[in-house]
Amino acid sequence: MIHCLKVYQVVFLANHIGLFGCILMKIGVITVSNSSKGLHRDAELIGWALDKSPTTEVEIIHLKTIETDKIEIGSVSSNQPTSFSIVTEGSVKEWIDTIDVLFVLEVVNINILNYAVQKTKVVFVPNLEWAVSKENNIQSTSLWIETVRNYCSRGMVVIAKSKMIQKSLISKKITSELVRWSIPDPILIKRMPKFDEKKTTVMMNAGQGGWRGRRGVDIFIEAIRLVPKKNSFKFILKTIKPWSEYDLGTLPNNLTLIEGFMSRDDLRKLTSSADLIIYPSRFEGFGLSMLEAMHQGIPVMCTDGWPMNEIQTIKNNLLLIDSSKETPLRLAISFEPNSKSIVENLVGLQNLNIRQFFPIELVTNGLLERQKGFVDAIHAIADL
Repeated sequence: MIHCLKVYQVVFLANHIGLFGCILMKIGVITVSNSSKGLHRDAELIGWALDKSPTTEVEIIHLKTIETDKIEIGSVSSNQPTSFSIVTEGSVKEWIDTIDVLFVLEVVNINILNYAVQKTKVVFVPNLEWAVSKENNIQSTSLWIETVRNYCSRGMVVIAKSKMIQKSLISKKITSELVRWSIPDPILIKRMPKFDEKKTTVMMNAGQGGWRGRRGVDIFIEAIRLVPKKNSFKFILKTIKPWSEYDLGTLPNNLTLIEGFMSRDDLRKLTSSADLIIYPSRFEGFGLSMLEAMHQGIPVMCTDGWPMNEIQTIKNNLLLIDSSKETPLRLAISFEPNSKSIVENLVGLQNLNIRQFFPIELVTNGLLERQKGFVDAIHAIADL
């Protein structure tokens, strides 16, 4: 028995010794293979933050669905792999055995958590609109709360991406660590030249449109139709989901439609050509696309509801969209942005040079500190 124990200790140390004899901590992240999902991007952000430590190794594995009820399955390739993405040779269960800290995103997967909390430190990053667990094929938020509390009592750490998210968790007696979410994108100090000097370009990036019309494409289109005909705006809608699937009728004449998947570099160039980005979201897990635009120095008009308005760096009512009602959505809130509020804001901005009125230093104010704070917080949670 003593001999076997010594062999195990040697193998363990051999697997965890890094360069120059430093102990190497292995960080694992479980996410989905579909890169259009926000949690795919979240996994990359965690990898980026932790990779800054010379004594860590980060591995991201992708599953077809993170709600899988089996951990004996293997991982799959991502359609847009990150620099940390791997495909495990064995099962998810075997891979967890090699991990020192495991980050689980968005979904409370009981099968994964039951095994992982016995083996390693588990960090859970929830999206509150997905705060639901299944019991007898019935979705239950109360069961989700009970389950998360149970795993917290067994050592699981929960991350809240914003103060209001943390407040919602506290109301359900769930303890969390506040981590003001950020991205690795450079914070620009100079904007790209405009494509069209005669028009003020207003762009919306709708992605897949979102569950329950989350991104508010219908609100954006209604606002465009309500804008006075004599206006100085050029509107752009970038969407992965085809226009025909929105069922919103004929495309407005003053709207340029860009459909399909676009590389991150191409999307960044398109975003930088705009004067204003608009996000009339009904709800967001956080609002990464909004933050990405702000890193490029482009002001964002967003719904005046959390967590969207918590990201906003400029305190000006012309960049906030009023909502006509608020509806509980599990542990989040679904807002109903008012298209007339968008129109009023645009009319207020019509005779202004938006790039001068909202200079880049205002748009990016505090983003560098947020970026550094994010890295430091993730390091602290991982015990680095």
